[in-house]
Amino acid sequence: MPDVALIGEKSFLYEKLFGEAGADCFYIKPELLGSPYLPRFKLLMVPTGFANPQYSRVLPALRRCREGLARFIEGGGVLMAFGPHVAEHDYDWLCLSMGYTADYGSAQALSVLEDDPLCCFPTIGDCDGYLHPGKGFRALIEDSQGRPVLAVAEHGEGLVVITSIHEFPPAEMIRRALARGKLASF
Repeated sequence: MPDVALIGEKSFLYEKLFGEAGADCFYIKPELLGSPYLPRFKLLMVPTGFANPQYSRVLPALRRCREGLARFIEGGGVLMAFGPHVAEHDYDWLCLSMGYTADYGSAQALSVLEDDPLCCFPTIGDCDGYLHPGKGFRALIEDSQGRPVLAVAEHGEGLVVITSIHEFPPAEMIRRALARGKLASF
């Protein structure tokens, strides 16, 4: 069984990242998301730009599979989503309340708020915006203006990780998310 499912197309950059993390990954085309024939996996990654129709066809699939995504998380899966690459987004496809505002910033100093295993991004990096975490979320990393850029929430047996850090996650973060996740399905 694969460890990670990434919504989108296969890319050498992702292959390298998952190889460094020692994770087996498969790619899901947006139109196949939620199919009953998908294998179980621990981590579902929603890449940067998922809500921008110029770059991606992912958002309609996420909205169509809202209940299945909730089951995946409740069953122990980890959902990790990156910036939507639109001016504002309300994550209406997610089982928890979250908002996002675009405000690209280069080389911002990032502050780690809690000692959490998922806080392994470098302390300087680009962010494509900031988050408005709803009830149940904990902000783990803030930008230099004190705005959340990485937040997590437990839901059922699983975990939701939302970030606007505009970098590939470190391989260590993938390993830690996989250690936290359980094989789950839609």
